[in-house]
Amino acid sequence: MKTNTSFETIVLLLCFCIYSCDVLEENPFVQTDTENYYQNENDALDGLTSAYARLKSGNGYYKQKFLSTLFAASDQGLSTFLLNNFKNGTVTSTDPNTIPIWKDIYLAIRDANNVIAKVPAIAMDEEFKERIIGEAKFLRGLHYFNLVRCFGEVPLRITPLDASVAEQGLPVSSISDIYTSIIGDLQYAAYNCWDRNESRNGEVNNLGRATKASANALLAKVYLRMASCKRTALEGIEGNNKYLELSESVSTYYQSAKEHCDAALIDTGFGLSSNLENWVSIFDADNGNNSEMLFDVQGSDEIGQGTAVSNLFTPRNSGLSGTGFGGSNKLKPRFVNFHLNKDDPRFQNSILREYQNTNWSFSINDASTAYVPSSLTTGVAANWRLWQVWTAKYLDTGATTAYTSRQNWHIIRLADVYLMRAEALAELSQNPDLASQDINRLRSRVGMVNFNGAGMTMDAFRTALLEERAVELYMEGHRFFDLTRFGVYDEYCSNVLGATSGQYVQGAIGQRQPEDYTWPIPISETAANSNIN
Repeated sequence: MKTNTSFETIVLLLCFCIYSCDVLEENPFVQTDTENYYQNENDALDGLTSAYARLKSGNGYYKQKFLSTLFAASDQGLSTFLLNNFKNGTVTSTDPNTIPIWKDIYLAIRDANNVIAKVPAIAMDEEFKERIIGEAKFLRGLHYFNLVRCFGEVPLRITPLDASVAEQGLPVSSISDIYTSIIGDLQYAAYNCWDRNESRNGEVNNLGRATKASANALLAKVYLRMASCKRTALEGIEGNNKYLELSESVSTYYQSAKEHCDAALIDTGFGLSSNLENWVSIFDADNGNNSEMLFDVQGSDEIGQGTAVSNLFTPRNSGLSGTGFGGSNKLKPRFVNFHLNKDDPRFQNSILREYQNTNWSFSINDASTAYVPSSLTTGVAANWRLWQVWTAKYLDTGATTAYTSRQNWHIIRLADVYLMRAEALAELSQNPDLASQDINRLRSRVGMVNFNGAGMTMDAFRTALLEERAVELYMEGHRFFDLTRFGVYDEYCSNVLGATSGQYVQGAIGQRQPEDYTWPIPISETAANSNIN
């Protein structure tokens, strides 16, 4: 059982009321008066809990659409539901998948803005108040980071809406201004959030909340993206050319990334698993918020309040009717064959080697990464194979509906911090060997041979690092962002779709454009907001 019961219970209660509370209207740009709501410490905590609940509210953000869209947009798999428009460069402003993502993120930002603006006036313990505001700023920083990574230039709203004003539309802000806001929020969070196991004045930092370590880790990820996107833009990758407006040097951003990785790794409440068996166990549905997880969206077995990851990425009949078998989210062989070491124990334990439902058993064919079926009924022969691969990371055999999974969705994991620091160290020194120690912390615990960066070119290192990140962080939502910041999105998507050129992909209408590194702002927003040109 999970150990974060108290905080999770509060989140669940708020999830049930979040849709009816007058303070939390469901239009992110229409809001009623909140002046009579934030009056005391309990109001502050309720407001913050509502902001956390937004991580898995609606049908858009970390609950469903965001996960499957990130998957479809990367080279990890194909989504028949999304028609691969994201990979082949044909997604439009009318795409039905980006609209709920956009709306739900801005709803989350609105709730965080209310906490940040209203809580300072409440008479309560100042340290506790600063923690609440710090957690809200962590959430706002996370939301804007996802917006800028997915959509590029977006409206930047950092104050609550005025209930008396009907038109609330803002123009888009520059990449530079958005990142300045994100960094400011996360720096405040890194200073004012508490450590994982910290308690002060009778208050305990419940598991599931943002911590100093998670804020520093997210800051490192922000700086690393700024560095790598600006680096590739300087090298001619047009998809990242907006990052040329960033004022500091590439090395300055890499240095900041390294420093915040160092800060995140100080927290003694977190630690790496010691061996392959323990590594496998960190993804168990009963092992949420273990020491490798810096920040998770919380799962639950309460009806309607769990995560969707088991439903999206595991086979049917694994406790619920998931979409992995014959559904929309499929890992295709080309990703595995082109970009993963299939002998790596992490990959071997990230996929389902064998699976059985009521009629058939399935076993993996290593040569093709397809499943070979065998009938459980004597004399029934199969002349077909399943050309997709199921992930083992999100199995929850106890789930009964799409949104009752206890499986957490892993936003920031300790292994990611080590890989980020490895990248920053190599880029700062232009010496891949300096990345070896951190990479080998992860490889040695699962029985892999050591990585040796000595004598390796930086281009070769970046390719190797992408493979390392792909196998360690497989199906954890990082791949699309890694491909775009490394400037290889075209090439890798072309490979997985079977195209012959890095400029064109199979089924695309014309040539991929630079703006295809981000998604278009939904037409529902541009139609309602006359300030977006």
